[in-house]
Amino acid sequence: MVSAQRLTGVGRLLETLEGPIRYELLKWALESGVFDLCQNPATPEHLSERMNLPADTLALALRALVAAGFMEAEGTAFRTAADILPFVASGSARNMTETLRSMAGTRHAGLNQFADLVAGKASVPGKRLFDDAHWDASHRSLAAFHRAIAADTMEPCLTGLPEWPHARTLLEVGPGSAVLARRLTALRPDLEITLFDLPPVASRIAHEAYDLPLTVVPGTYNDSLPAGPFDIIWCSMSLYFHDKGLAALMARLADRLAPGGVLVSFHEALTRDRTGQPEHVLGRLLPALRQGDVSFTEGEIATAMAAAGLGGATHESLSTPFGRFRLDAARKEA
Repeated sequence: MVSAQRLTGVGRLLETLEGPIRYELLKWALESGVFDLCQNPATPEHLSERMNLPADTLALALRALVAAGFMEAEGTAFRTAADILPFVASGSARNMTETLRSMAGTRHAGLNQFADLVAGKASVPGKRLFDDAHWDASHRSLAAFHRAIAADTMEPCLTGLPEWPHARTLLEVGPGSAVLARRLTALRPDLEITLFDLPPVASRIAHEAYDLPLTVVPGTYNDSLPAGPFDIIWCSMSLYFHDKGLAALMARLADRLAPGGVLVSFHEALTRDRTGQPEHVLGRLLPALRQGDVSFTEGEIATAMAAAGLGGATHESLSTPFGRFRLDAARKEA
């Protein structure tokens, strides 16, 4: 057990030094295949033969994986921790290896230029981080993220709406994959679902969802939106890239709602001083330094919904495995 003293003062400073080591441990474990080899308890000697590595140094790495919480020790043997196994075992439907690599690439890019980025001296090559090419390259990791954990969180956000049982049409803005839509279709085969995403991503989604009765529309919400009207419009971590301001985008989305329809947002909500939530402030720091800070502040989306003429607003704070988020919903007058 970590003592309270370890988490305060100099203890917090010293604990921070472990961050890069924890990441390198995880990276090595994912790349070496040791998580698979330790689905059942395995000794360092057995693993040494399987991995062609020295048993003594391998044992050091295995003990460190236990200390980091990625493995469990069982006598002289080691087993992959049960709570992470579904997400790291190859062949698992919930495997997140590609997602973790992609997220690390986005979150860590520019670490070696940190001081220059803060000083505004570092050159940032290419277009905005979040352009068509970025999301096209991220499709597989996003789909894996949705299958592993995100859809489990998002599905009840929609099925718990008062409008859900009677809705006939749903628009998902920037879905990234068809994972959530596949689950919603299984629950409501009668629901007409439209997925709207950037052209290269829409093409991948259409291929992924060839067997589903969906409509996939390519485009960008800065240029156009599907005509609608829609009973539910769902926007999950997708409203960052408006070019005329959030209020203008929200008004355009509200215009696509059917009378009595509901616009639903699932996004982070930073504190008013933008120092929390730490998982978002720290996790998005390098992308913000490179390409600008696009995260939303607490109540910002709700205010834009109200400015767009939507009422009947509700909001809920959600704690998820991937951070704290806010669920905002607002309705168009019937």
